[in-house]
Amino acid sequence: MTESNAKPGAQLIDRVVLILDLVANSRDTGITLKDVCDHTELNKATCHRILSTLVGHNLLTKVDKGRRYRLGTKMLVYGAKAANGPGLRSQFLPAMQRLMEATGETVVLMARDQDDSVCIDRLDGECFVQTLTGAIGGYVPLGVGTGSLAMLSFLDEGERDAIIARNLPRIGTYASLTEARVRTLVGETAAQGYALDRGELLVGVAGISVPIFAVESGPVASLGLTFLSARLTPELIEKCVALLKEEVARVAPNLNPLDRRLTAPGRA
Repeated sequence: MTESNAKPGAQLIDRVVLILDLVANSRDTGITLKDVCDHTELNKATCHRILSTLVGHNLLTKVDKGRRYRLGTKMLVYGAKAANGPGLRSQFLPAMQRLMEATGETVVLMARDQDDSVCIDRLDGECFVQTLTGAIGGYVPLGVGTGSLAMLSFLDEGERDAIIARNLPRIGTYASLTEARVRTLVGETAAQGYALDRGELLVGVAGISVPIFAVESGPVASLGLTFLSARLTPELIEKCVALLKEEVARVAPNLNPLDRRLTAPGRA
């Protein structure tokens, strides 16, 4: 982390936000004090002081016998409050409930956060199925999974290529995914108007997602269904795509193009 000429108060906030981002990106494993020092280039005493303060406010919690830090319970509260209100989550909740009732499947609402696809809401169906993002707030690189493909595939070619290039190191950690495969999936998604995974990334789990467009903002989110791949048939695909597109068509025209959360929704 490069020291700036910012005022001390602003500089401290910058450090806290950077550390929170590092912890959030560490996912379930958490992050050590040494990791924080290495990534921020701050000294050990400063990092320890900030981490301890965040733990004291329940923004972080210690795991692995106190050797690692993860996001705390208060972050869940903040995330839930941020996701409510006049944003994507509240506007699509009725649509998600209708989809779950009509299909009995898990419904997932994803939103773009720069180069990532973030789960901002999900309703579990009759049969709980594993998803790539897991719970609300989980995320994957754009290019991984149907939710992200439904957004990535409809971006301008230049922006899409730049995102794929930046995400390649992370995309490569997923089994069977290569740059060529991602580009093939992008082409298929753009041509058919929806993203489809027959169980390629998670054995036994299939998914279908359609893009959500906001006026003047392009694809800002996606709405999808996740279910057991054994149930996948051409008839089911046709039915799910029709239902998803119908619900998106109901809500998307009401999205406010001036709402900056649509282009940078943040992580729930």
